[in-house]
Parts: sequence; structure tokens; C-alpha cells
Amino acid sequence: MLKDTELGKDLWGEAIATHIYICNRCPSSILPNGITPYKLVFGHMPSIGHFRVFRSRCFIKILDETQSKFDDKVKECHLIKFEGDSLYVVVDAGKKRLCSHNVIFIEGPSKRGDSDEPSVIEFLKQVLEQEIAHIEDATDSFEL
Repeated sequence: MLKDTELGKDLWGEAIATHIYICNRCPSSILPNGITPYKLVFGHMPSIGHFRVFRSRCFIKILDETQSKFDDKVKECHLIKFEGDSLYVVVDAGKKRLCSHNVIFIEGPSKRGDSDEPSVIEFLKQVLEQEIAHIEDATDSFEL
């Protein structure tokens, strides 16, 4: 995981913790009926809907009480670790670790295969094009 990222070797602990977190929620060939270690311990299947790609580019909301009216409301970061089902640990450009529930992810292809990471504007443009196509399809099927 660290080979694909440009975060540095100082985050190896978070990379290992993320790997173990994911492995404990995946079926194991050692356990009977392919159950997960998580289910064996807690008695129910784990939630995996919150999984994101390690080092995904993301934006976290900055608390309003720490900001003035003209300061940025979000900070660009990268995902490095999961803490439960809804808390993410991210690192900003200055290598400061932050925890937040309010995270928006911009997931793209890995760094090895592609040299360009999609920009936020390109991402939003793709989302808008998909929404427009969806609306056009809905209006085409609804003719009087």
C-alpha cells in the first residue's frame, strides 16, 4: 500500500493498521464456512460500506468555531486509517493527522498506472454529466 502512495515511510503503522482492519472484515479460509474474524468475535457480519482506497484524496470539514467568515471551510487531505464504521483518520499536506466524520472522498485510479489524478472540477463535471443523462432518460420515457 505504501508503494502506491507518496505519503512516506513514516506512515507504515497506519498502513499496517488499515491492512489488518480490512483483513479482519474479509472471509478467511482458516475459519469454517468462510466467515470473517469479525463475525467470529462479535457475532454479526461487519459493515464494509465505509471502506475507501488507502490514500484517497478527500476533503474534511473544518469546524466553524475555529474559522472566521473568510477562511476555508474544508481542507484537502488523504485517507490513512479507519476508526470504526464512520470515523476516518486523514493526513494533510503538513503530515498532521486529523480525525473526522465529515469527509468527502475523491477516489481515482492508483498512482502506478496513471500519472494524472482527476481534479475536483473534472470529478464534478463527470457527476453533472451523469445526472443530466439520467434526467434526460427520465424525461424521454415520460412523454405526453
